[in-house]
Parts: sequence; C-alpha cells; structure tokens
Amino acid sequence: MNYSINEISRLTKLSKYTLRYYEKEGLVPKIKRNSSGYRIYDEKDLEWLTFLLKVKETGMPIQTLKRFSRIMFNPKTIPERRKILLEHKQHIIQQQEKLQKSLDAIDKKFKKYDEIQRKSIEL
Repeated sequence: MNYSINEISRLTKLSKYTLRYYEKEGLVPKIKRNSSGYRIYDEKDLEWLTFLLKVKETGMPIQTLKRFSRIMFNPKTIPERRKILLEHKQHIIQQQEKLQKSLDAIDKKFKKYDEIQRKSIEL
C-alpha cells in the first residue's frame, strides 16, 4: 500500500515539515516520488518511521539514529546494527532502573503521608 505525505503525517503524528526534515537529514531513506513529484511512502517507510519514533522516544541520540539509518539497508551491517541496538537497550534498562528507584522513593513518601493522616484521624 502507498501513502501520501498527508497520510503518513496523520499515521505517525509527524508534521509534513518534520517528515521532509527527516528525509533531508538522512533519518529516512530517499522517499519515492510519483510522476507529479509528490512523495509516495510505502509500508516499509511507515514501518521504519514507526521504529524511528520508538527509539527516538527512548532517548536515542540523533547522531546514532542517523548512523543507524545510513546502514540499515545493507545486510552486511547487521552486526553493527545489533551492537547499536544492544547499547541502546542497555541504556534503556539503566533508565528504567533509575525511574524505578524514583518511583520507590515516591511510594515511600506516600506511605509516610498515609501514616501521618491515619494518626491524625485517630486523634
């Protein structure tokens, strides 16, 4: 299935300007064009943009995204791509651990507040 830039914008929640910028910066492969010169996206492009947004959301640096984008279609680069993703996965796990510690501290504070409120009601 093919999509116009408007459809891709709606599906990805990215503006047309951002989609064009991503293409210009090499974050997405050269997008095919129809006979009128309009961009035509396919399922593979949509899949890539969805993945790109997911890893970007987890804090993958733009330079890493660009590097990954440049090598993603070369089968010989699978070991390098795996390494990039493994390093980023480890980063995400570290972030999760930090967030869990923060949540634990907040929960501890809630318990303290609940205890104070319970004691004040008992009085």
